[in-house]
Amino acid sequence: MAATRKADIVAEKLKSEIIEGIRPPGTRLDERGLAEEFNVSRTPVREAIRQLASIGLLNDLGRGGIKVAKPDASAILDAFLVVSELEGIAARLAAQRMTPEQLRLAKQANEACREATTVKDFNTANMAFHNAVIAGSHNKLLHEQLNSARPITFPYRHHLTRVQGYTKKSVVEHAEIIDLIEKGDAKAAQIAMCDHVKLQGEEIIN
Repeated sequence: MAATRKADIVAEKLKSEIIEGIRPPGTRLDERGLAEEFNVSRTPVREAIRQLASIGLLNDLGRGGIKVAKPDASAILDAFLVVSELEGIAARLAAQRMTPEQLRLAKQANEACREATTVKDFNTANMAFHNAVIAGSHNKLLHEQLNSARPITFPYRHHLTRVQGYTKKSVVEHAEIIDLIEKGDAKAAQIAMCDHVKLQGEEIIN
C-alpha cells in the first residue's frame, strides 16, 4: 500500500475519532504510538498529522508534541460564524439549483435524524442532511471552502447532540430549511440555514 494511501487512512480514522469525541480536545498524540496502533511506519503518520493540522483538528507543536485542537470560545464562535454564512449561501443556491433527487436525499436524511436512537446515528444523519444541501448548491468553490472550514466545528456540533431537546429542535429546523428550498425561497432558506448553524455555536459558548 502506498504511503499516501496509508496516510489518508490514518487521517480519516483520526478525524472520525476526534469528531466523535473518542480523542477529545487537548488529548496528546504520539507519532510512535500512532504508528504502532495503525501498524504503519511514522511517515504516513506524519502526513496524516499534517493533513489534520491543516484543517484545524490537530495542533503540531513541534518539540511540544501533538495535541487535538482545543480552540478557545472566541475561536469556536468565529468558526461557526464563518461556516454558518457559507452553509447559508449553500442553502440559497440549493433553492435555485437542487435536483429532485438531492432534495429527496435531504428529506431522507432528516427523517433518519428524527428516527435516530443513538448519538452516533443522529450525527451520521445530520451530516448527511447538511451534505445534501451543500451538494445541492452545485458550487464547487463553495464546497471546497466548506471542506476546509467545517471540520473544526464538527466535534462541537456533535457534542450538542447530547443536550436534551437538541435533536428534536434540529429536526424541526431542518424541515423548515427543506420546505423553503423546495418552495424556491432562496433568501429565506439562506437565513434559516445561517441561523441554524450560527445558533449551534452560540449554544456551545453559552
